[in-house]
Order: sequence, then structure tokens, then C-alpha cells
Amino acid sequence: MNLWQEFKSPASVEEAIRDLHSAPGPALPIAGGTDLLLDLQQGRHPPVHTLIDLTSIPEMTVLELRGDQLYVGAAVPVNRIARDPLAGKHAEALIEACNLIAGPQVRNTATLGGNVAHALPAADGTIALTALDTAVEVAGPYGTRRVTLPSLFLGPGKSSIDKSAEFIVGFYLPVIKDSQASCFKRIMRPQGVALPILNCAAWL
Repeated sequence: MNLWQEFKSPASVEEAIRDLHSAPGPALPIAGGTDLLLDLQQGRHPPVHTLIDLTSIPEMTVLELRGDQLYVGAAVPVNRIARDPLAGKHAEALIEACNLIAGPQVRNTATLGGNVAHALPAADGTIALTALDTAVEVAGPYGTRRVTLPSLFLGPGKSSIDKSAEFIVGFYLPVIKDSQASCFKRIMRPQGVALPILNCAAWL
């Protein structure tokens, strides 16, 4: 059985929004797909007609300094964030969290946008981003807006983002100043790849 009927690869945020709204059936954005595809395969998500691939949108695949903020595109793979020198300098907690997400194969595919959009309590990246006072850029039918990270979560696995009409474009983190630092720690069962029992991040 096909998990979807159509697959689109828009080249801009505006085109992706149009594709979401013009799809003849239920449509969803996808980047890494490490959570979404499993949910579709295992029947935990309603059937989808169209998947909108966000990885061809330049705005969503860059990691760079923008003035006094570090911008991380929502479709940047987690492993790329973990190895990026800019992220290492300005967001140590995020680096440490990204290095603990699943295993190497998943980290090469999974994205920070998906980690946040699924609103799972065990999402390592979400905890680090919250501690780092991250602003989130969300695109929808009425343009883009910036919101605080906590405002995206309604409960475990419940997001305020309407995935049929909008998606996360990227994240804005304050750049580090003198005498500032951050870190991320996790308590988990002693095995190679494990879900956390407790995550903790701090920015001082």
C-alpha cells in the first residue's frame, strides 16, 4: 500500500504553502521524515495524499549568523548542527542535545524542525532550544510570523502548528556574549540508543 499519492519539492516557502493548500487530498510537510514516515507505516497517522518536501528550500537549509542572532533552518539535519562551528560557539546546549538524538543514521536525516513540530516530551532539541530562548519562524497562508518556542506546545504530542496549512521555517537563537554559557544533560537507561528519562538544559 502506498503511504502517499503525490510528492512535491517546492523551491521556496511561498511555493510550499501553495502546494499545501492546492493538494487534492490531505497534505503534510516533510523534511527528514524519521518520525512521520514511521507513524504512517505503523498506522499512527491518518492517510496522506501529498507530501511536501521542504529540503529544497534554501531558506530552510542554512545555518548562519544574522545580526545578533544565530539562524538555524528547520530542515538542517541534526548531525550538521552538531558539527557546525557557529552552533558550537553560540549554542553548546543544542550541540550536546543534537549529539544524543537517536543514532548516527537518524541524525544524518532527522531535522530540528521535525524534532520540535512533533511536540514529543522526549525531544532533546526542544529542551535545549527552550533554554536558549529561541524564537521560531512559522510560515502559513497569511505569511510568516515569529513565536516563542513554548507557545508551540499544547501537550505531549500536541502542537499548535496546523501541519496541514503551516510549517516551521527556522529558529533564531541569541548569539553568546561574554560570561555566558549553556549546557544540556540527559538521564537515560544505560544502553547505546535510549529515550531520556529526564532532560535538562541551562543557559547562564
